[in-house]
Amino acid sequence: MLKYILAILGITICISGCKNLIKQNEELTTDASWSLPENDANGLHKVSYTALSQIYDNYMLENRDVTLRDERLLTMRGIKTTYEGVPVYKTIAEWEKRKDYLKKHILVFAGLWPMPDKTPLHPVYYHKVDHADYTVETVTIETYPGFLLAGNIYKPKGDGPFPAILSPHGHFKYGRLNNDTIHSVPARSINLARQGYVVFSYDMVGYNDTRQVSHTFANDSISPLYNINILGLQLWNSIRALDFLIGLPNVDTARVGITGASGGATQVFLLTGVDDRYQASAPVNMVSNTMQGGDLCENAPGLRTNTFNVEIAAMVAPKPLLLVSDTHDWTFNTRNTIMPMMKPFYHLYDADQKIKNAHFDYVHNYNKASRGAAYEFFGKWLLHENDKTKLREKPFVADSDQNLLAFMNKRDADRISTYEQLSPSQYHDAPKLNEKGFNASLKAMYIKQLAQNWPKDDKSLQNFKTVYGTAIEHLVQATMPDAIDCKIMSSARGTNFILHQLLIARKDKNDWIPCTLYQPLSTANSTVILTADQGKAHFILKSLPIPSDLINKLLDQKCNVLTTDLFKQGEHVLQDSTVTGRDETDKQFTAYNLTDRQEQVQDLLTIITAIKQNKDLSKNISLYASGNTGITGLLLAPIATNLSKIVLDGNHFDPGTEQNMLKLQIPGILRIGGLPTFLALAANKHLVLYNAHPSLKSPNVNRVIELENNKDHCIVLTEKMADDQIVDFLTH
Repeated sequence: MLKYILAILGITICISGCKNLIKQNEELTTDASWSLPENDANGLHKVSYTALSQIYDNYMLENRDVTLRDERLLTMRGIKTTYEGVPVYKTIAEWEKRKDYLKKHILVFAGLWPMPDKTPLHPVYYHKVDHADYTVETVTIETYPGFLLAGNIYKPKGDGPFPAILSPHGHFKYGRLNNDTIHSVPARSINLARQGYVVFSYDMVGYNDTRQVSHTFANDSISPLYNINILGLQLWNSIRALDFLIGLPNVDTARVGITGASGGATQVFLLTGVDDRYQASAPVNMVSNTMQGGDLCENAPGLRTNTFNVEIAAMVAPKPLLLVSDTHDWTFNTRNTIMPMMKPFYHLYDADQKIKNAHFDYVHNYNKASRGAAYEFFGKWLLHENDKTKLREKPFVADSDQNLLAFMNKRDADRISTYEQLSPSQYHDAPKLNEKGFNASLKAMYIKQLAQNWPKDDKSLQNFKTVYGTAIEHLVQATMPDAIDCKIMSSARGTNFILHQLLIARKDKNDWIPCTLYQPLSTANSTVILTADQGKAHFILKSLPIPSDLINKLLDQKCNVLTTDLFKQGEHVLQDSTVTGRDETDKQFTAYNLTDRQEQVQDLLTIITAIKQNKDLSKNISLYASGNTGITGLLLAPIATNLSKIVLDGNHFDPGTEQNMLKLQIPGILRIGGLPTFLALAANKHLVLYNAHPSLKSPNVNRVIELENNKDHCIVLTEKMADDQIVDFLTH
């Protein structure tokens, strides 16, 4: 096997100066580039076991000094995190690039990337009530095959064409039937219809007639692996509801508005973030920098790991936006906090006049006052009516439950029980598809999508890379930093190397990674990163100041060798006496924070960037990831553009079971086909995966390797590789 691997290798040499480094305890902080000052190696202390194994000295540990400890271990983001501001975007192009990223990010974690096929809606109409100046009709549409979304269409009398309003309802007791002084969907629907709009008011999942699944849909451990979640289902329902609304006769598709309150407002700004078929929107009493939405349907794993609601809501710019706020919930200070955050987005487009705030002294609501602000807003932008007296709310009478419901016999505040769990006396003619069957149908759809997109020729290969490569970038959520910080804690001299103790972090992030850098005494022609489950301690002999045979063999081949404690490995873990703010049992943890595995992938990219930005180290960078970190390396491989060669230990990991895939801590990984897709997207790399599970030698993966014309360089082995083979691959 060694001879085979050697035969397929090319030789790449990048000459880089290897300078002697700094003396004991001297420290250097770097910026976009950094260097290693010249010093006499003979003046360095002789290396010790402590120098090889311990970056943080005993004084720091005894005094619980966390100045240079990883901030990620101390804090976490969550639903009630306070965000002080949004990023500053200097140009429209810069913001539009970010908007495109956020749109894809939302779709990926909603389980809508690649986008499902838009199958026929098959609308079915039930009751129609003819009032003097409007009609109201009950309808269901089929958003997925077999899954029915119910709602009511309120229409003005006349031929139109009419502007239209899409109206999700939020977490109020009776959903689209709710009619009290705090929140009335019939009030706004009837009054908007009288003013000349076609209104579609539809259920949230689990409410009223839309209860084939409950409002706790997919709240289990396995569904997140497929990005199956209630947020994604509701977002898809909103997309299909918009399809239905603008497809109705006599609707003017150039005048479409969207409004909802509370959780309905969350649906509004998620929808406007991914769908452009609207002209004005009014999310009511939701957009905040101190609360992001506490319900399961407002959070999905991965959704807000690098953003929050204000930035998502700003994606509507430059289209008209009304933010309604009140004194007695989390929107209490919208005038002084959220509006200053939002206005710069509109200023980019010279559209300052298109954003407005209306603030009222009420509790959380969509009441008469809030509705009045929405009537005036939509009247201005969709009706082009500036006479506010014509847009005032008039008395109304809501229709009976029997005339508004499709399947239920009367309103019901229970949003947890599905039709299967209700008494047969509570409903009639309900759809047959149940929660278990619907979940299974989504998984089957994803498998079919992957099969349809799997590369068959060069053209489909490029499409596969675009679609599934984009998904991987968002699922892994690791990026190359623009700049890094590096602190050199100490240096020492070994028999055949100089040792440097490093702390590396992304610039101003305080995510410090303990590393040891071994440099040969002669000029190095490559830099090799080594990872292991134990971290850097794996590569030193126990209790002795001697690196492992693997390191010595790489040093003999004139390689710089960098070993590291990735996130939560070795010294990365805080001492027992230090309190951490990171609570991974929090039910929404992954909606706002990266998992351990994702953080480890990020650490590798940070280290690669640090090497690239060093003025002295060879930029011919390779990676050897052993044990379980080999799978971390496989997650990195498709997005790592700066690695010359990659050797990964497959660790005999079986990717064929859902329970095993849970261990990878990558939400959505099975939505795109799991590890075979990662391997296929790394098929153009100079890579060896050994100890691979036989399923990773699949014909599908081999087909992609052949399309990449890379079968001599991308090799999957089910057997082990010896150290000599690994060194030969990395250095020749």
